Amino acid sequence: MPPFLAGRDKDVQTFGALLERLEAGQQGRSLIYSGLRGVGKTVLLLEFEKLAVARGWDCTGAVEIGATTDFRTSISRMTHRLLRGLSRKQAIKHHVTQALGVLKAFNVTAPGGFQLSIDVSAIAGTADSGDIEEDLTELLLEVGDAARAGGTGVVYLVDEMQNLEQVAMGALCMAFHKLAQQQLTVALVGAGLPPLPAQLRAVKPYAERLFEYFPLGKLTDAAARSALVTPATRIGAAYEEGAVELILAAADGYPYFIQECGRVVWDQAGVSPITTAAAAEALPVAQEILDEEFFDNRVEQATHEECRYMAAIADLGNGPQSTGEVTERAGYKKRASSGKARQALIRKGLIYDPEYGTVDFTVPHFAQFMRRRYPLASLLKAADEDES
Repeated sequence: MPPFLAGRDKDVQTFGALLERLEAGQQGRSLIYSGLRGVGKTVLLLEFEKLAVARGWDCTGAVEIGATTDFRTSISRMTHRLLRGLSRKQAIKHHVTQALGVLKAFNVTAPGGFQLSIDVSAIAGTADSGDIEEDLTELLLEVGDAARAGGTGVVYLVDEMQNLEQVAMGALCMAFHKLAQQQLTVALVGAGLPPLPAQLRAVKPYAERLFEYFPLGKLTDAAARSALVTPATRIGAAYEEGAVELILAAADGYPYFIQECGRVVWDQAGVSPITTAAAAEALPVAQEILDEEFFDNRVEQATHEECRYMAAIADLGNGPQSTGEVTERAGYKKRASSGKARQALIRKGLIYDPEYGTVDFTVPHFAQFMRRRYPLASLLKAADEDES
């Protein structure tokens, strides 16, 4: 978590308004945030967790969905955590026990399952049909009934939501559609890469109006400056104006880059005020750290052929590139030949398709990194040598 959350006041207000509407028994649309890596999606989920808990709501915590995550098991664990929180209210013990029985039934068909720490019997015939849409809806309605009986609410916080399989996305849409109809105090905040909104709309057309969608991008100039300067000001430290300008130019408005560049410059400078000269000396160190710890570990996920495809994207410049031009630049004779690498990189979350026929990186400044560390000419030469 950054020491100061800058530029997200509107998002915090939106989340608070959602909880207020649900508390008042009104309909409220759950929230979906999407954006590149490093724009602060996870940080925002963690902030929402703090806000919800402060209002007396129970939260799952920000749960990351991995590429191999089993959804039924994951949602079971999240729900179990919520019900344990609700079980603190003695007046609704019966409702919580009922919901736990449904959860246990729901979990029967999860691969491997998991051991509930509360001794309850599964309620046969509920949430155990094997149809994830029907089962999840029955389960979350029980959770919603328990929360309403206790005069409180619960929030599911789902990170890396784009990794969910279509059937799991469809189940979430179905369940929250029913929850909204009954105006139960159950909210979802999902976060993921830019394709997430389109993925949701593809599985259920009504997802367009079921959720509120918010793209997260770079901070405004004022918010970026505040993110850098405010934490220092709060402890009596300062930057020279030239140092601020250098750091903000290097970070380009991306929260993670601001935080990392600021941290390295702070550590390197050692004294206040941080001078322009100190910032200029430290920023190359910050870039090296970002290259090794933020960028390079992503390249390690890719095969040589996939790396060549990414290098071709970068070689064409910054921003979205035509898949046809990438295919040609990467040395493929036919577009179909590069399709395997492209699809693999999309599955790994390294690239995405902003529009039909285009590709771009999911990580800001990744094209610049590829040109620095993995220039296309070197990869093409290595490929030629391997063939010979």
